[in-house]
Amino acid sequence: MTQNNKQSRKGFTLMETLLAVALIGMLISIFLTVLVPSRTMVQQALTKQESDRVISVLRSELNTVRDSERAQDSSSVGPGKYASPFDKGFYWVLGSKAPYSSIVVFSYRADTSAGRRQDGTYPPIPINKSRSGGDTQIVSIACPMNDRIHKNDIRHAVGPVFLVKLTQLEQDGTGNYRLATSPGIIKGASTPNKYYSQEGVDSPWGGAVFCRADFYLMTPPNPDRYKNRPWSRTGRPIFSTNISFRR
Repeated sequence: MTQNNKQSRKGFTLMETLLAVALIGMLISIFLTVLVPSRTMVQQALTKQESDRVISVLRSELNTVRDSERAQDSSSVGPGKYASPFDKGFYWVLGSKAPYSSIVVFSYRADTSAGRRQDGTYPPIPINKSRSGGDTQIVSIACPMNDRIHKNDIRHAVGPVFLVKLTQLEQDGTGNYRLATSPGIIKGASTPNKYYSQEGVDSPWGGAVFCRADFYLMTPPNPDRYKNRPWSRTGRPIFSTNISFRR
């Protein structure tokens, strides 16, 4: 007598496979519907947080005259030497005529075990070296790109480097403000005192300068590549804000 033993077959039928694929596709659709907007919102929040931080660094530096920047008297005021934050902002606007002399905002890892430099800051730790412990700190700074102290610091930046163009805002005759025709030009004044004497008479703001700060991503963070480069070759700003400074 012959006995036929049926062997059980392992695996899924075609219908079971199709149902599983449909279920997985539905779950992925639900996952993307919920997750993608959340990620976008988080990225927008992080971008807003970063832009606020960078703007804060710029405003803080514009309101500070470091010992190494301080002019001995009003007659020695000029690029790099200021008697007041107004003077500093004035010359930073003039420096925005070209990218190479405009402002950069960046962070670097400072070596606090080394001596302070002339402006009171610590030198950077080279980007290709690592060091742990309490002798380092992250420093954020705003300065002209061609600053003699910090020009080489840019190469060791931690995170993005922002290039800032300051363009004066001027009245349009109706009480509103518009962008001045030329970036980095303060019409009718070549020195802070001359600007103040002109604006202080008729302006209710008493010699205030209003300008727009456009922030560009500096890639690569190499100042030498921006020599003789016009603003037209820097692309579009990634964010902007209005700022002012007054005497």
